[in-house]
Amino acid sequence: MREINLALWVLWNSSLAVIPVALGYAISGLAGPPGQRIRKRVMPLMLVMGFFWLIFLPNTCYLLSEWRHFLYKVDYTNLSFRWRTDSGAALALMIYTLFYLCFSGIGMLCFALAIRPIARVFRERGANLWVWGIPLFMLNSVGVYLGLILRFNSWEMISRPGLIWASVAVLADRPVLTSFIIAFAAFLWVAYLIVDIWIDGFAARWRKWLMVHG
Repeated sequence: MREINLALWVLWNSSLAVIPVALGYAISGLAGPPGQRIRKRVMPLMLVMGFFWLIFLPNTCYLLSEWRHFLYKVDYTNLSFRWRTDSGAALALMIYTLFYLCFSGIGMLCFALAIRPIARVFRERGANLWVWGIPLFMLNSVGVYLGLILRFNSWEMISRPGLIWASVAVLADRPVLTSFIIAFAAFLWVAYLIVDIWIDGFAARWRKWLMVHG
């Protein structure tokens, strides 16, 4: 039963992380090729999709916070001490570590894949990531805070917008918490750039391999 609950938990959180990826590529497709003006008839649809892309995007980097379950599990089962003398505990610790590495890796991969098509749309139309990236990563950091600490869900941005905005407004009176949110936004920006570069490198090596073995 515990394994089933874990599988459902992973499936649910991974599904939420995939949503902004799909929306990002859908928006990029609607925007059309580089140099072409976005058609007016698709602009309202793009704005609606962009709104949902933005409110679901924090679900990707939110997976980084799942390490708290790892720390709880290690502490609760005393694995941090048992693994030195118990081979079974050492194997369990290794499995848990690999699992959470993969889980958080999926989150950051989805985070980068969701932003890349939107960044491409902006870049092809003269917008610089260093300008629009500041509010984007700040909003993502705030979104993780709302989900992790205040336990809001993405769809509550529609069902309970007043309460969410009131919760965000409170941050103005909490400078220490705001500093942590800003620091996490900076981390997300750096992490995105690293994963973005890795994806380009992987794609280049994959194309080279196909040329050699294709």
